Amino acid sequence: MRLAEKTVPFTVDYLPRRRFLSYGVVGASALLLPAANIAAQTIEGRHWQGATAITRQPEHVVAGTVAEWRSLWGRVGSPAPDVFEPGRMNAVGIFLGRRNGEGYSVNVLSTSRRRDRIVVVFEERMPAEFMMAQRMPAPSAPRPVAQAPSANSFAGGAGAGFAPSGTGASLAPPPPPATRPVGQPTSPWAIILIPRADLPVSVEQRLFR
Repeated sequence: MRLAEKTVPFTVDYLPRRRFLSYGVVGASALLLPAANIAAQTIEGRHWQGATAITRQPEHVVAGTVAEWRSLWGRVGSPAPDVFEPGRMNAVGIFLGRRNGEGYSVNVLSTSRRRDRIVVVFEERMPAEFMMAQRMPAPSAPRPVAQAPSANSFAGGAGAGFAPSGTGASLAPPPPPATRPVGQPTSPWAIILIPRADLPVSVEQRLFR
């Protein structure tokens, strides 16, 4: 089983945008607060990912003990790396569940502190043709255009140039859409190691638009 391990600084995610309105009188000293104290604080994390987890149920699991850390990796089907420090770290497991083919993965967008909690934001990556199909609007059905008969259409008699009685004008059926060959089922996953244990952790999914 091949695991992908990455150690990167996550960027702050501002989607969806939230507007906070404050009411009342704001003191002059509050206006001098640095912007870093107001914006979300990026937390550097370490994460692993793959597409062949043993568990086939979609779930988000937070681990705060060694036993829970090992349980996360038990869902993957691999031994847990000996890097977890209880009381100083938290871990999050994101499991998408069963997918009927390849090309799916968990894309971790950010890990940041928002006020009194740590928020992990991710999205599901899908095969390119599926993502394009969601972006493109559904095509509207073409409408037949009636045309006036030409002078030559009456040469063959009263019925020449017209469809036989009881039949309607038909359009050629559109070509069948291209289909992706169905591969082996997959179960994408990601495990994020967070070097903080002083705040609760929540998980948010950004839906593809």
